[in-house]
Amino acid sequence: MKFTKKTDYALRTMQLLARQYYRTVEKGKPLPVSVASISEQSHLSMRFLQGIVSKLSHAKLLRTVPGVKGGIMLARDPDNISILSIIEAVEGKINLMGCLEHPEHCDDSKGCSIMGVLHTAQAALVNSLTRSNLRLMVIARTDPFQNVPEQHFLKPQFGCPVLK
Repeated sequence: MKFTKKTDYALRTMQLLARQYYRTVEKGKPLPVSVASISEQSHLSMRFLQGIVSKLSHAKLLRTVPGVKGGIMLARDPDNISILSIIEAVEGKINLMGCLEHPEHCDDSKGCSIMGVLHTAQAALVNSLTRSNLRLMVIARTDPFQNVPEQHFLKPQFGCPVLK
């Protein structure tokens, strides 16, 4: 499984907006940032970025501010925006294999040993992305894994180890 450029662009955009949020929230309220400015700062394609911003806005992760000094900004505090919600806004629901969502469509679902392993892997991925948020992503750049809360990690299920 590999996330697409949509996820890369969405995460970079949201991280930039979270940094902007922390810089400006101390001085008052956060200010909107133009999509053109984000495109320029991040070296992202403006046209592709506009589609990403549209999906993030539709998922209520971004708020658009019209006008000359308008732009986009986070719809809520970075602590309350999970990395999973960003990824699912642009990619859709994470599903490693179709049989995990619809085991009834699998001829071998009753005796399948693969499903248990993949279910554990998917649960670990979803759990990690759910518990990770924009604040943790901003912190990780300067302090990788030092301030990541213990509940961020998943305990092994079905006998499959999940590395910490």
